[in-house]
Amino acid sequence: MKLKNILKTTGALHILLGLLIIFLLIFSVKTIAGDASSETLLLVRGTADVVAASNLGIGCLLIICSSIKDKASIRKVLSGELALMFCFLVVALFNTFNAGTIVDGGPPPPFWIVLIVNPLLCIYGLVNNKN
Repeated sequence: MKLKNILKTTGALHILLGLLIIFLLIFSVKTIAGDASSETLLLVRGTADVVAASNLGIGCLLIICSSIKDKASIRKVLSGELALMFCFLVVALFNTFNAGTIVDGGPPPPFWIVLIVNPLLCIYGLVNNKN
């Protein structure tokens, strides 16, 4: 797989993640939050929409970066994406292992797909010298 395609794929997965968060905010906050107060729902929505917008922006940024011609620069972008996904993965694992004690739970299954596929694609792009 070429580096440009890896950037486009990881960008598309970020956009998908952002759209999933927006979908959750619009259609199923009551299902997720249950009997939470209106103040709590506003706080969750205020935080989650920033996360969704960040993912949409990161996805667009990665897709735009796929037009870079210099392979060394593309590798730097992949390294940055790998560091970002490592941070996301650490938080997701922390929330999953501390579910019920410190936090309410970890991310839903669709988010795990992005959290696993994106770093694997980045590692593949960085390790594979043929690209």
